[in-house]
Amino acid sequence: MKRITSNVWQLHSAHGCNVYAVEAGDKKLAVIDCGLRISERVITEINEIQIENSLREVGYILVTHKHRDHIGGLSSLRKYFPEAKIVAGEADCFFDTDNQSWINDNPVSIVVSGEMGSITELTPNIKGLALPGHTMGSLAFICEKSGVTFTGDAVISHVNTLARPLKFLNADDTLYLESLKTLASLATDIGAPGHGFIVDHSFAERISDLAEQPRQKMNPSEAYRIIKGLIAFIRLRRRKNV
Repeated sequence: MKRITSNVWQLHSAHGCNVYAVEAGDKKLAVIDCGLRISERVITEINEIQIENSLREVGYILVTHKHRDHIGGLSSLRKYFPEAKIVAGEADCFFDTDNQSWINDNPVSIVVSGEMGSITELTPNIKGLALPGHTMGSLAFICEKSGVTFTGDAVISHVNTLARPLKFLNADDTLYLESLKTLASLATDIGAPGHGFIVDHSFAERISDLAEQPRQKMNPSEAYRIIKGLIAFIRLRRRKNV
């Protein structure tokens, strides 16, 4: 694993998206997203973090949004940590006749309001921020103690730049662009995106710059190239996970 700050780690054995562990403030761990699947190596990384830092069990599983590359491993992770509370955005959940909320066949313990910009205190160290648009229940998680914001797919981090999800990948692109401005006003100095690299400084400022950039029109050949690349990427991921 990679230590980002004194109480935040990135789990390098995860597949599909970036998966993080953070001290929740009560000596328990929170895991942010799950990737496509959970392997024994991921559990080993979590156990090493617990032992080396004298932390307790995983008490929370925080879901940034419902796409499969972020929650494919949720059921498996819950089997390892059955007492962990699952946290998800309201609009990414479905509710049964008893008004129990679910995501990916897993019961949700804490449902975060979907009103853009609303903030929910989840633990003494972590707040959930509603950012509808990529999915209607998308969330960011802000760890004020360590100064890290976990964004899910609100931003994609390349080596030297930040990027937005492609327009057709968002449930509501107009709403997403508004949410990006909201995130820029509340993000911390360090960013931990769902895909790409950790941003170790000036994260909020860089999101603000990104939010001001207009959407560029995409010509058909460029769209075809991107879709072809996405299909190849998905196929590669599937082969690796067999």
